[in-house]
Amino acid sequence: MASHGWTKATYDDVDWHRVQRVTLVPFIEDSDDVVIPDDGLPSGDIRPGEDVLVDAALRIPLEQAGFRRQGTHVLALGDGGEHVALWIEGYRYTGRRPHRADAPWWTGPARDVDDVLVHLADDARRALTHDEMVADTRRILDASYLREDTPWGGSGFSGTVEEWNENHAHIVDAVEHDGTFLDVGCANGYLLECMVEWCAARRITLEPFGVEISDAIAQRARARLPQWADRIWTGDAVTWTPPRRFDVVHSLLDLVLPAQRRQLVDNLLTFVAPGGRLVLSAYSPVRTARSIVDVLGYPIEGGAGLGVWLRQPEDVAV
Repeated sequence: MASHGWTKATYDDVDWHRVQRVTLVPFIEDSDDVVIPDDGLPSGDIRPGEDVLVDAALRIPLEQAGFRRQGTHVLALGDGGEHVALWIEGYRYTGRRPHRADAPWWTGPARDVDDVLVHLADDARRALTHDEMVADTRRILDASYLREDTPWGGSGFSGTVEEWNENHAHIVDAVEHDGTFLDVGCANGYLLECMVEWCAARRITLEPFGVEISDAIAQRARARLPQWADRIWTGDAVTWTPPRRFDVVHSLLDLVLPAQRRQLVDNLLTFVAPGGRLVLSAYSPVRTARSIVDVLGYPIEGGAGLGVWLRQPEDVAV
């Protein structure tokens, strides 16, 4: 469908070698609000060597609007296929320069904006399915994680190793004794290494396991950690059935669309051994793990840092 020069498109409709420019429609994650910078939607030319979805879709909204994208989705094509529109989800970025942390913008319902592209993006966002989100996520993860040259970068973290430790060390507080640990969305397995080391410092022996939605990244984890290769699986956290249960299971809450969080948590609880713990983390500044889990109504046993944990009853049916 063509509308004011834009034709609705999917990833497979785009000839990426022809794309010279990208325009982005940003939404505040976990809300219905679109972001409109004072000087218009973020838009710019693709630089030589840039991947449109990984590089340009991150750089342009950061530089022009101080907005850090997370989810990235193809929306429409213009200019004979040389101009691609994406809708993205994310949040205001307040980190290091040169990215703008003070860019003025308007935030509100997309329906209040007189812009055809914004309306197309709002419709596409509401119609996004879990399978489509998974496909889009895999494209971003494979293109970005596999080219990183640090263990934490290959696990999706863009800061320093000290910042990585600060953002993940809360998970150790949920480990009470020797046992098994499953990281859901384990990427290249770096958190598995860290958890074993951090627990050992507390005289706790941890047996690590991982599951990752991208088979290419799971293969990278197996290559990095051959001693644990048979403990790293490929699977979707919403539908995967593990071969066993674990004493502690960790997962991010942003693995799924907001409407599927209950389905995610319910399935994750089937991974947890009787008396074990499910640790749920949220690294976005928009919603904390505690606020998300409170809304879902699960009883929170405890928490630390960026995560909370639930206790699996001792008498749960296995």
